[in-house]
Amino acid sequence: MATLSVPNHTSTLEDAEALHKAVKGWGTDEKTVIAILGHRNVYQRQQIRKVYEEMYQEDLIKRLESELTGDFERSVYRWMLEPADRDAVLANVAIKDGSKGYHVIVEIACVLSSEELLAARRAYHHRYKRSLEEDVAANTSGDLRQLLVGLVTSYRYGGDEINARLAKTESDILHSSIKEKKGNHEEAIRILTTRSKTQLLATFNRYRDDHGASITKKLLDDASDDFRKALHTAIRCINDHKKYYEKVLRNAMKRVGTDEDALTRVVVSRAEKDLRNIAELYYKRNSVHLEDAVAKEISGDYKKFILTFTLEKTHTLSLMATLIAPSNHSPQEDAEALRKAFEGWGTDENLIITILGHRTVHQRQQIRRAYEEIYQEDLVKRLESEIKGDFEKAVYRWILEPADRDAVLANVVIKSGKNYNVIVEIATISSPEELLAVRRAYLNRYKHSLEEDLAAHTTGHTRQLLVGLVTSFRYVGDEINPKLAQSEAEILHDAVKEKKGSYEEAIRVLTTRSKTQLIATFNRYREIHGTSISKKLVDEGSNDFEQALYTTIRSINDHFKYYEKVVRNAIKKVGTDEDAVTRVIVSRAEKDLKIISEVYYKRNSVLLEHAIAKETSGDYKKFLLTLLGKED
Repeated sequence: MATLSVPNHTSTLEDAEALHKAVKGWGTDEKTVIAILGHRNVYQRQQIRKVYEEMYQEDLIKRLESELTGDFERSVYRWMLEPADRDAVLANVAIKDGSKGYHVIVEIACVLSSEELLAARRAYHHRYKRSLEEDVAANTSGDLRQLLVGLVTSYRYGGDEINARLAKTESDILHSSIKEKKGNHEEAIRILTTRSKTQLLATFNRYRDDHGASITKKLLDDASDDFRKALHTAIRCINDHKKYYEKVLRNAMKRVGTDEDALTRVVVSRAEKDLRNIAELYYKRNSVHLEDAVAKEISGDYKKFILTFTLEKTHTLSLMATLIAPSNHSPQEDAEALRKAFEGWGTDENLIITILGHRTVHQRQQIRRAYEEIYQEDLVKRLESEIKGDFEKAVYRWILEPADRDAVLANVVIKSGKNYNVIVEIATISSPEELLAVRRAYLNRYKHSLEEDLAAHTTGHTRQLLVGLVTSFRYVGDEINPKLAQSEAEILHDAVKEKKGSYEEAIRVLTTRSKTQLIATFNRYREIHGTSISKKLVDEGSNDFEQALYTTIRSINDHFKYYEKVVRNAIKKVGTDEDAVTRVIVSRAEKDLKIISEVYYKRNSVLLEHAIAKETSGDYKKFLLTLLGKED
């Protein structure tokens, strides 16, 4: 998702004239330059450049270079270039920088699509009168040369197909290559420079499954020369380029004296692509908004220009639902159609799916009311009597209001006496107002409180944690206290380390602090102890309390990854856990199931809808696929 804000209607002629006025005379009007160029897309910028040259017989870029200075001039210059030309310039600068710049060449080669990389190579020809690979080869040697030349000359297949056996074989080859530091790396280079990104993701996932750690973690531990550093960068860029760019920005601003070159490169090259996603990751990792960090580190017109691309604060990720619903519908017509679906000897399940699988929560409640008014019966009860099995359970949970659905889920868990993860999930992922609505729905449905039932069915630290979570009403602001994050990271560390000690302080922290403050605490834990707190807990957690503690931290830290793992585990087990699959799809289809699906694909190299289709069947399968925005 881009951050660039562009007006609906612009006049290229007026823009060219305004820019000419801004650069003529004794002083340059930098504000006008920023106001125009900072709000024009690549096509509009090229149009302005053409019109400017036609009107004033001079190249706008050269004029801007002569009028502006420093980091501001460099960022405007790179912004004005066509993307392929910009990449060619960046590659040439990187080659001249030697070992300090090789990561930029890897970045360009691995993040760009095959066609984009080809365009950058053509631009390099045009600008420097020689090939990119020629210059790379002339300035490198050995394994590093093989890797860099292989990357910049690649033309990868862009399809989604994967070969699981190949992933297994090649993950072992990569493991051996990393293990043997001075060995022959030709096979590893061949894999990384020729395979499709989809196939490589499958290979990296297989590596993690087989060896218990990501390949980048292993390389980072062993990175000792330019080749291994380039290898690490290649894998990071292919595996998750947004996380890679977040780290580039973090490192650029952490160092003594900001690395403006790196900052400019990321902001300028990603503003029209996915800078918003990168900014969201930055906030998630650092508990600081990207624009606040940038504003603190740079100044003047350079600061104003860069902030033009990062203005909107990313308090939360954009919600991405998979549900496809019509903007206009008739509750009465839907109610009548559903009634017809029930009449006669058999139920028309396809019609039920077509209607209910394409209606929002508000629309579903309207249908339910209209149905009861027309036919004097509860639609939910009629559905329960007409359909059966997992399909009935999924439709039943879908038609309930979200708070009522969560109340039902919580009650089912309490009665079963197992999988308190669902209680933790509801308490930590819901907003304070949503959680309050669940508690009200529970009171209304069961005539006693959620915390009362929880307390009656649990003991000790598990009771303390669960009751504390469901009764919490967290502050939702963005403020963080770094000193508090430091001290409470140590409290959590001690609680995890001393298994039989008192967990009261850890419970207090997890049940009272805002999510923003807790994420800052989890980040601080990782910085101090070199591993995430959830990793530490999964290594050492053995009882119900430690499992609940683990789920609490995972849900607060990244609920998308948490849900991905719930679905993955549900599908992986012998006999699919339909309850878990239903819970995730039904509860997130109107919120962020698209993001969860993307995380699932990234982790498993399989589309979520394909995994669901393989493991489920019949009307249940059709209904889930409909909520996923797919047709069977």
